[in-house]
Amino acid sequence: MIFKKMSQDTVPSLSQYFGATGNKEDQIDFSQELIEAKSQISTHSNVEDNKKSNKNEPEVCRIFSETPSQSKDPTEAFFDLIGSSNHITHNKVISDLGLPSTEETYSSSRLVVGNETDRRRDAWIPSENTRQCLIAAATASPGTYFPQREMLTMPGVLLEEELEDAVGQAVSMCLGEAEAAQRRVLSANDVTQDERGLRELVQAGAYRAAINLTSRLLTIYGQGRGRAGQPSKHSPHSLQLWFTRIALLVKTKAFNIASAEAEPFGNVDKPDMYFQFYPEMYGGRLGSMASFSFRLLLAELPMHCGKAKESITRLFKVLATVRQIISNLKRGHCEDGNPMELTDSDKRDSLRLWNGREVRVMHSIINSSLAVKEYELAMDLLGQLCERDGAPRPALLSALGRLHLQMGNIPGAEVCFKEAAEIKGGHKGIRELVDKGLLSIAQSAFDEAYLCFQEASVLEPSNVMILNNMGVCLLYGGHLKEAIQALETAIASNPVHALNESLLLNLCTLYDMESSKGRMKKFALLRQISRYQADAPTMILEKLYG
Repeated sequence: MIFKKMSQDTVPSLSQYFGATGNKEDQIDFSQELIEAKSQISTHSNVEDNKKSNKNEPEVCRIFSETPSQSKDPTEAFFDLIGSSNHITHNKVISDLGLPSTEETYSSSRLVVGNETDRRRDAWIPSENTRQCLIAAATASPGTYFPQREMLTMPGVLLEEELEDAVGQAVSMCLGEAEAAQRRVLSANDVTQDERGLRELVQAGAYRAAINLTSRLLTIYGQGRGRAGQPSKHSPHSLQLWFTRIALLVKTKAFNIASAEAEPFGNVDKPDMYFQFYPEMYGGRLGSMASFSFRLLLAELPMHCGKAKESITRLFKVLATVRQIISNLKRGHCEDGNPMELTDSDKRDSLRLWNGREVRVMHSIINSSLAVKEYELAMDLLGQLCERDGAPRPALLSALGRLHLQMGNIPGAEVCFKEAAEIKGGHKGIRELVDKGLLSIAQSAFDEAYLCFQEASVLEPSNVMILNNMGVCLLYGGHLKEAIQALETAIASNPVHALNESLLLNLCTLYDMESSKGRMKKFALLRQISRYQADAPTMILEKLYG
């Protein structure tokens, strides 16, 4: 039995909890939901996997997760968010470990020329072919430089029609038109047709509607439907729209469409991805118009399409460039190796930014390595992170311990958890109690694990992840009805966050195990989704009315 990971959205990017640098320039103010759109992406293993293996059991996950509550300690929830794919270890532990990541700033500052913050944020080292094209573009008379077609980025919207309200359609089919008429949700037509409207949709969780609006906005740039393969001009704003769109496609699990629409961007290294390609628009401004987060998303994208090894290759290329930039800065040069002198303050700020980005890429590589069970690579990178100055060692050791549990190495996990606890001075916080509970589950001591999570629940009564864990322990202890009650309590206590795919799939499966009347209980869940959620993955809707 595998307990479904707990998180409103899953995440194959391990960056927020110790990837965040704390710099505003390396964060996005678009909304927390959009941050999660990129990073909290899940490729859930569902109950159908059990049917394929002739097991009529719920997916109950042994490594639990939940959207983290706000904390003064940005590493507190590290590795409590467990991204998952369909890869399960021999001891039935989900093999992916995922964390959300902070993103670049979505603001008008990306459109303003010429301050130091822009320079350090936009810096990148182009390939040699691209560099030669950029030199030609910068030195040619305005309007006289025309690169070869293959050197241009020519994206376009591939979805032929706008996405519809999937939840509304499910409610209409299962609960009737009268119930569907009571549903109130924003559509792309209900908001302003601009960045503000897009932000409003994302904040409301209306992700499909937000995807529809990105299509309309990209049409303004000549990159809408039917424009794939046609030349067009790019800008920081158009590229941020593409970042938003692809992130939302991934979040809604439209992986094939996301991959197809992202293909023209490649590794965002073609000349028209740089400011220098448009000297008449940006003067002497240097650097990449694509945000670092967009670059990272494109490198991670193959992982969501079952090609984790390709993601690892792409991510190592990004990591190599990031480390070259750090090396250039340490030698007193600019990020791209230009010998221009930087002030001590600018150099410190640049190193802080790029060291943080290096960590973010390492987290993503760890995630991808776990997807293909490359545990040695994951352990090596986590070890490197532990050795970094200022590293959050308790959180990293906790992560290592949970990785050992995935590998079935209980003694190794005990050593890591013990060392993490010693660094914390024996303080029993949420993380320490969850670690102890996970260890107990690995040892099949479900009653002891339940007590650990119960104690953690006293510290944070509204934490849905902990309530979910308690339900798992009850189920493994043979208390089905009590397990159902625990999950129902989790939803009742925090419906906005608890009505996520993982918990709902678990609860639906438990309903199926309990009685033949589970269908009506599922319809009750669908009614709650309609009331509290603007959107829901197709998989969970099919489970509710299937």
